[in-house]
Amino acid sequence: MRELERLGDDGGGAIDALARRRALDSYLRFGRETSRFPRRWRHDYAALPFDDLYWSSGRIAVAASQRATGLVHAGSTYLTPPAAAAESAVVMASLADAVRRVPARVAEVRGHIVPFDADRFTALANAFQNCGAYVELADGIVADEPIPIVWTAAPGAASAVFPYTIIRLGANARATIVERHLGAAESFVCGIVEADLGPGARLDYVVVQHADPGARILCRRAARCAGGAHVTWHLADLGGALARTVLEARLEGPLARADTNALFFATGFANVDLTVDVAQNAPETQSQTIVRSAATGRGHGRFAGTIAVTPRARRCRASMRDDALVLSRDGYLEAIPALEIGANDVSVAHAATVGSLDEEQLFYLQTRGIARGSAERMVALAFFEPAISRFPSDALREEVRISLEERLEEVPETFAS
Repeated sequence: MRELERLGDDGGGAIDALARRRALDSYLRFGRETSRFPRRWRHDYAALPFDDLYWSSGRIAVAASQRATGLVHAGSTYLTPPAAAAESAVVMASLADAVRRVPARVAEVRGHIVPFDADRFTALANAFQNCGAYVELADGIVADEPIPIVWTAAPGAASAVFPYTIIRLGANARATIVERHLGAAESFVCGIVEADLGPGARLDYVVVQHADPGARILCRRAARCAGGAHVTWHLADLGGALARTVLEARLEGPLARADTNALFFATGFANVDLTVDVAQNAPETQSQTIVRSAATGRGHGRFAGTIAVTPRARRCRASMRDDALVLSRDGYLEAIPALEIGANDVSVAHAATVGSLDEEQLFYLQTRGIARGSAERMVALAFFEPAISRFPSDALREEVRISLEERLEEVPETFAS
């Protein structure tokens, strides 16, 4: 906290000292959370090691030609062009800059969608927040190109990164935001995303995670949707030693909608923990959740999902489906979908499957002259397609397919070995 005060306008801090202290006290009060996980889960959430992590905050001015468009961070250091100008209709800035420039607009969202003590890791993210991003579109504005938010590992010592991102879309505004996690360092990332959608707004929020196999990434992302608004979470967790993601949507107005298209591939010794929670609090709201997961080597994965329908949500529709593919003897996948129905005249369903490769499909491909190993990879890649096909652009879909193909190439020819 003293370091953020010393840095002043050069730092990424956007939370005052009193709020940080409350968040830290909350983090310390949280009890152990490992009881909900299988015995083979490798990470004790109450005792994650933080030794040798480097905490910092700051900014580096770079020429526009030296950095990608959008909002880019190296670790927790914001890379900003010397003369960054923002259109009044589309605001893109670091969260610290937004707090200085438009404090009232930030305050209307921050902490109102994700409470600072929602769980131990949101408390931790608030206590040590050292960087962040702010994106706002005015009423009726449509962003023609995706808006990138990039978190890439900083060179040198493994860094502790606590990003806080706020998205605001005005009435009938529309945007696609692509959040990427890149780099080859054993960093620790613990972050929060809050998205506030006005009436009729549409947000496609894409997360593509390609972190180093030693990285640990824990993020909670939540959206609040007014009447007729539509949020879609697109998630591809394809890296890291531990990836813990919570995706939430609160449908507060009639005809609001939330969709989730998520996939993850737990390889080696990785653990992936995905939670999707949808709260339908208004009539005629809709939601659809599609999750595809796979595990190979000694990778472990878990999906937990809840659809909560309140008494006000009459004539709503919702579905949740998770399909899991185990590709090795020591791989482990678990699915826990749940429904909480408090209204009549609704159509809500959930389903989950866990299995291995279909031998009939493999036999068919082999009869067409395709080698066993190639056939296995083709079937496994096709398994992910229902989630991939819903990503919002050809370029993103191709990026995810290529990443999956690279990981499947590393799998032994006989998955059962």
